[in-house]
Amino acid sequence: MSAVPAPAENTPQNLEPSGGASEALTYTLSQCIARGLEVNPRIQAVESELLKAESDIADQRGGFFPVLSAQSYVEDIANIREHGPSDEDYVDQRIDVMNFRLSQTLFAGMTVFNAYQKAQLNKALVEAGKKREEMRLVLDIQLLFFELLKARQDVTSLHDAVQRLEVDLEAAKAFYGQKLAPYVQVLQAQVELADARQQLSQAENKVETSRAQLNILLGFSGPQPIVYTGELKQGPEFTAPMEECLDYAYTYRPEMQIAEKSIQMAKQDQKIALGRFSPRLTASIDYYSRDDNYDNKGINPLGQPYDIDQENTYWITSLRMDWEFGLGGQQYHRYRKAIHEIHRLEQNRQALKDQINAEVITYFMNLKEADQRIDTTDTARQAAQEGYEMAQKRFEVSMGSIPEVLDAQAQLSRAEANYNQAVGDYLMSLAKLNHAMGWSDYTLDQESPTAEQQEQECANF
Repeated sequence: MSAVPAPAENTPQNLEPSGGASEALTYTLSQCIARGLEVNPRIQAVESELLKAESDIADQRGGFFPVLSAQSYVEDIANIREHGPSDEDYVDQRIDVMNFRLSQTLFAGMTVFNAYQKAQLNKALVEAGKKREEMRLVLDIQLLFFELLKARQDVTSLHDAVQRLEVDLEAAKAFYGQKLAPYVQVLQAQVELADARQQLSQAENKVETSRAQLNILLGFSGPQPIVYTGELKQGPEFTAPMEECLDYAYTYRPEMQIAEKSIQMAKQDQKIALGRFSPRLTASIDYYSRDDNYDNKGINPLGQPYDIDQENTYWITSLRMDWEFGLGGQQYHRYRKAIHEIHRLEQNRQALKDQINAEVITYFMNLKEADQRIDTTDTARQAAQEGYEMAQKRFEVSMGSIPEVLDAQAQLSRAEANYNQAVGDYLMSLAKLNHAMGWSDYTLDQESPTAEQQEQECANF
């Protein structure tokens, strides 16, 4: 696939400010993208989400290991009132208990394993989401960059138009002073000049607003004097057929990867819900220590007192099975809910595929239309330039008139504006098409991706 062209080469490679506030930094489109991917808060946020997903994997992995628990408590029993024979075990005593338990889940309907698998899928889902956010940011940077280039080119064209109209106005005034032209031609020249100056002011404002927006997207303050280098030019022609673009989009578009991972995660939820129908088998080992201290001594049959305090320490091993039966049908309905969620996500995936289809076709057709418009507007621009020069020469030898020159100037301004618009539309359509396809070569090379590059992108998912 043809990537969006880099407008300029041989520019400084630094991405961070290296001088004082008065020293302007210089950025190419490639450098803008590199910095945006490094410092933009949107990317920082999704990277934190990726770290969170990795922590969730470690959390679910812990379910495969045994659990060590400790318990300790003290009971102080004081007799308040007694009636009838008393049990000395529950009269005025202090009980100290310490218990350590090591338990291991042996079987839980594969819920532990499926939860771990789901956590791994969630990480892959977040990685695809990060790819999507990166591509959205790249598209935003490209569109703003091309808007800035187009606005700058419009300023250049309109500045030339103002200079031409100022010359025409002076000529009209001179001819009027010599009674060779009516005053209405002077007024017409003034109107054309005022209109051109208004358009120039609007274009200059567009330059400043585009620069400020691009500054903010790259982590700079809006007024900071950043120099963005590049020219508004078409670059190599995009030659890939539409069918290839669609196939590429179905494979590499991050949203398709997200849809696939979401379906796989829903299937893991279905397996987890199915596992809750099964019993839970747990093995445990306990170390148990109990110390009973009585305030009173015991009396033996001979009437002699003796110490009845007792201390017991022992091991307990157990194998326990728990099987829950939700009489309200909770397990069954959780399982059915998971099935419905899978169906919903599959339908959303098909809707997404249709949306991608529409986007790729739309931007592909817009690109081809803009490509054709570049050729026609360039021809018109050259013809308008030649027509204006001829009108000037005719006017200089008194064979033409001021209105004729003004008309030729207006045609030249329109032709230049149409050409700038065509090139700008081409570059923006190409950026949108690359985004719709999932083409993420942020180096902005002009070549199509090789088979090795495509295999590597598949491996990333």
